[in-house]
Amino acid sequence: MHILDDPTISARVARFLAARGERWESTSVEQIRLSATARGPDGPLTSVPDDLIEAAIAFEERYGGLAYRPRPGENYMEYGLDGEAYFCWTPECGWSMPAALIDGSWTWPVSLLFDGRTTMEPGEWSDRVIDRTLAQRLEKHALLAEVAAWPHATFTYVTEPQQLPDIDVCDMRLIEEATGPTDRWWHDGETAVHLALVGWPKSEDHWVLRCFARTGEQLPDVLHRVNRLGPIDEWCSICCRFLKPFRPSYTPQGKPGYCLPSPSD
Repeated sequence: MHILDDPTISARVARFLAARGERWESTSVEQIRLSATARGPDGPLTSVPDDLIEAAIAFEERYGGLAYRPRPGENYMEYGLDGEAYFCWTPECGWSMPAALIDGSWTWPVSLLFDGRTTMEPGEWSDRVIDRTLAQRLEKHALLAEVAAWPHATFTYVTEPQQLPDIDVCDMRLIEEATGPTDRWWHDGETAVHLALVGWPKSEDHWVLRCFARTGEQLPDVLHRVNRLGPIDEWCSICCRFLKPFRPSYTPQGKPGYCLPSPSD
């Protein structure tokens, strides 16, 4: 069953897709079978194994043609094979479907592994596991869309490669369904905290922590509940503005680094 027709998805994702989801053209079963090609460990395969083709069919029937903008005006997140089934073997992760998704925020293709995880290799950076499942990917986007218009503050952290910052949030539940290898979400209905990987150059990982509150008056309390705040980030990717006083688009909003959008934004 296609994700847009499934009544069993979570209430959060259902609201999100009802508001933002679109269904574009998908790749037919016949086209998948006709177009299927694969590159194995020793080069191109003369015949594509049936289990790869069936996996591509299952993915396309579930997600093919799904597109959405996490926020109005942003680039689309796109799901689907776009007319061609291609499979690639990697020693680290096994079989994958390269470019099975497009990440609009990164403007970069995302590969789907056969265990359900996604990976991305932007520019000269290494291939990195991004999501543990497509369901978790949808949950994290739905939760961000739910709180993005709330007042928020953004902080930055740098760690060793593949190392999470030591972050904990007092009296706020970790949202397991939205949490994956590059995202951690805490949420209690009135406030939220999001830790996200935003870059992984060769020698270090770069993370941002966003603290959200339904009102600006609640925001300082959220910050006090985080065990360790990093420096104010240079840039808010939600509001698309610089956050430090020495940058040209900085405008004070309570304190440096605060973004206080109106509820209609």
